[in-house]
Amino acid sequence: MINEVAQMNKIHNVIPRACAVQDISGFGKVSLTEVIPIMSAMGIEVCPLPTAVLSTHTYEFKGYTFMDLTDQMQGIIDHWKKLGLRFDAVYSGYMGSSEQLEIIKRFMTDAKADGALIVVDPVMGDSSLVNGGFYTPKIRKMVDGMKGLCGIADVITPNLTEACLLIDEECPDHPVNNATIKKYLKKLSRLGAKYVAITSVMDSENSMCVAVYDGDTGKYYKVDCGYVNRLFHGTGDVYTSVLTGALLKGEPITEAANLAAGFVYKAIQATIRHPEIRVREGVLFEPILSTYFSKSEYDKRYVEI
Repeated sequence: MINEVAQMNKIHNVIPRACAVQDISGFGKVSLTEVIPIMSAMGIEVCPLPTAVLSTHTYEFKGYTFMDLTDQMQGIIDHWKKLGLRFDAVYSGYMGSSEQLEIIKRFMTDAKADGALIVVDPVMGDSSLVNGGFYTPKIRKMVDGMKGLCGIADVITPNLTEACLLIDEECPDHPVNNATIKKYLKKLSRLGAKYVAITSVMDSENSMCVAVYDGDTGKYYKVDCGYVNRLFHGTGDVYTSVLTGALLKGEPITEAANLAAGFVYKAIQATIRHPEIRVREGVLFEPILSTYFSKSEYDKRYVEI
């Protein structure tokens, strides 16, 4: 019976099926607690491959519990292979160690050969890694591992700091102009991905945007995210989840990037209406899940640069 099910799954998934390689935190919206509901609302079946289980995420929380799942990951993958599961996408976020990176690199290589879209959000942190004196040998090893993962990806979505780590550039502490944005995007694309989206970019017009490179056309874009002068935790995971879901539904990279930016903007607007929500709790995306993806048209938020 298992062999029959395996053969059916290899042929066709009734709806798009994505494997999400992320950690899961019991409180504080980030990673899998954002990926699963968002992509599910988009009509995507999400199969989580947890890298770790935490009581809370690690930003601003103290005394959190942490269970590393490295020794379980290969076994999960092997079981899925025995079942003949086929994934239309594999989407990775936080990786806890270089060993996890190697496990997922092998998994992604096999999945890509079977036709899966490979999306890598190279989660490594913020500017403190570079400008705060914490650029340690351990971080260097993780950066090298992430470069290898990005090399087999179709899409990568680093934030500005992570982008600079990947291309060995000093992370700017000021707004960046279009020429610099295009330089970063092109250098990132040389790692191997066809599509690149750099999140959390403050451009020279003092606007927060996502910078996008479309390898199909060789064109560059900026996608306006709206600007609010405060931090919002977990928006990178929200953005990449929507982007991946849109690509799986057949949208081109520009429209997928546009859809994702609009969703993040709406989630931020919902959050700032409730000042009692602390930054570490994440953004209030749940109220817009039931309506946002049912629209037939969306505001155009991108321009070519």
